[in-house]
Amino acid sequence: MESSDRSLSERTDAAVNFLERATKTDVRYLFKGGFWLALDEIGGGIVALLLSIAFAHYLPKDVYGTYRYFVALYWTLTAFTMTGLPTAVSRAVAKGHEGTFRSALLFSIRWALPLSAFALCASAYYLFHGNASLGLGLIIIAGIGPFMQAAYMWGSYFIGKKQFRSLAFSGIFFFVFPAIILFATMYVVKNPLVLLASYLGGTVVAGFILALFITIRLRPNPSTDPEFKELGWHFSAMNLLSTISQQVDKLVVFHYLGAVELAVYSLATALPEQVKNTLGGVTTLALPKFVERPFADIRKNFWNRLWSYTGLLVLIALAYIIIAPFAFDILFPAYHEAIWFSQLYALSLIPIGNALPLTVLQAHKANRELYIANIISPVFQIGILIFLTAGYGLVGTVMARIVARVFNFAINGILLEVYGKREGFARTASS
Repeated sequence: MESSDRSLSERTDAAVNFLERATKTDVRYLFKGGFWLALDEIGGGIVALLLSIAFAHYLPKDVYGTYRYFVALYWTLTAFTMTGLPTAVSRAVAKGHEGTFRSALLFSIRWALPLSAFALCASAYYLFHGNASLGLGLIIIAGIGPFMQAAYMWGSYFIGKKQFRSLAFSGIFFFVFPAIILFATMYVVKNPLVLLASYLGGTVVAGFILALFITIRLRPNPSTDPEFKELGWHFSAMNLLSTISQQVDKLVVFHYLGAVELAVYSLATALPEQVKNTLGGVTTLALPKFVERPFADIRKNFWNRLWSYTGLLVLIALAYIIIAPFAFDILFPAYHEAIWFSQLYALSLIPIGNALPLTVLQAHKANRELYIANIISPVFQIGILIFLTAGYGLVGTVMARIVARVFNFAINGILLEVYGKREGFARTASS
């Protein structure tokens, strides 16, 4: 029995070694980390799916659409906070500066105050013009919003440490805790303002429980990266337009088409976005590795891996298009009008590898290229969303998202090559 076990182990090792030689990839790291990241995303995806089902069954479409608008409004205002700090913290922790995590918590809250200022000014405007719902929603955002950015910081520590198992279990708790509060709230109250407060408040409490766990139980070392604030500012400035562009579709749909259409759009995109989030673990796995490796080594096999990944995404998108009608019949029977939009939106999964070139550039502090990417891509996305939604309704919104991701894929790839040439030139000049 022992010899057969040893033989199986040897064959497994041989197969893994072959894969590593063929793909020039650390397959053991990918499988080990990928399993836990997949568990995290699947757990979060299940929670998000259950929430979507509950929203579809318990809330009128106009209430759900208005709630989605408030959430999008909050995330849009986060553009004026330190959105780039988590990446800077992950990078610092990966280099051994674990104390950066503690320093970043208060720094994040302090520099989230502009969000409150913008929200209160907008609230005063809407209240003055008689829109009590929007005015009160913005007051809730102003009060709770500054703590939200810090509430997400726990993930940066685990990513930097490459502790993907801890990341997975903590992530499941982080999703489940506010979801339970939202479930209970929507069962009793059908008010989008109360739902917003439940979502924001539950997320903040869950995030700070995890931050306390890291600080008290894991005891990060006191070393702080002197660059983390500067990098946090750089990454946050780069994220300004991209943060807005990630939410502008909901704002535009609500503005041009109304709350009911936003509810339809939100459920049409819900399942494909969960697939995207599950696959997004690739970039999380990649960042610590990209930090450790020279750019020239990364570049050797980067494009082969990216095209292979994109080929896999084509198959996933086609599978979703086939499954979508059956999924909606079971999960969202009141939203049959969303099926075709969801099938069309599945095509936007194909170019989501556009995040990998940016991850390489972030790992190697390619600030010039990152600034260019984070200006050109969001401006294009915002412009095309407004143009196509105003002209063609929800079909235009979905097409705009697809076109924008293809555009990002092309731009990010070009900028990676530009940086590669600049890096090669600098290395030649120094030698």
